[in-house]
Amino acid sequence: MSNHKQQTLALASLLQSTALVHQLASTGQCDSKCNKASLGSIVNQSSQINDIFASPADLKVGIDSLRTVLDSKTKGVQNIIFYAISLVNLEKKLMKKSQLLSQISSEIEFINKQTFFEVNHSNSIARLAELYKNTLGSLNPTIMVRGEQIYLSNQHTANHIRALLLAGIRAASLWKSLGGRTWQLMLNKKKTLQTVNSFEA
Repeated sequence: MSNHKQQTLALASLLQSTALVHQLASTGQCDSKCNKASLGSIVNQSSQINDIFASPADLKVGIDSLRTVLDSKTKGVQNIIFYAISLVNLEKKLMKKSQLLSQISSEIEFINKQTFFEVNHSNSIARLAELYKNTLGSLNPTIMVRGEQIYLSNQHTANHIRALLLAGIRAASLWKSLGGRTWQLMLNKKKTLQTVNSFEA
C-alpha cells in the first residue's frame, strides 16, 4: 500500500473518531463496528495502518466523513472538522510533554495485559476516559463537545466520548508519523479524494 493511501486511511481514522463523538453527543449512540475498531486502535501499538485496521470497512464512518469534507460539503460536519483540528493541535502539545506520554504508554500497556474486558466494554471505556481526563484533559484549550445535554450529562456517554477523543489523538499521531501535514492536505485535495473513492468500505 502506498504511503499516500496509508496517510489517507490514518486521516480517515481521525475523522472517524470525531464523527463517532458527534454521533454520541447528538443521539447517544454510534456505529458499533467502527466504534470497536477506533477504540481498538488505542491499545494497538503498531505503526502500520494495516495492522491497526483490518480493512477499510473498519473505517467506513471515517472514509464517508473524509469524502464529505473533501467534496466541500461541510454542512452538518462542522463539529467533526472542529474536533479533528483541535485533536491535531492537542497531539502537537502532547508530544512536548514526556511525562504525560509516559503515563499514557504505561496505562495502555496495563490495559493490554488485562484480559477480562474487551476494549469496547464499559469498564475499558471508563478506564480510557479516565486516562484521557488525567493527561490530555490537563492541556489547554480543552475540547468542548457540542450536543444534546441529555446525552452529554450521561456518565457512560461522557466516558465514551473521552475514550474516542483518545482514539482521535492516536489517529492524529499516526497520521503525522506517516508524513501527514495539513498544508499537504489542502494541496493534494483532488488526489486524496481519488484515494478515498478507491477504498471499498
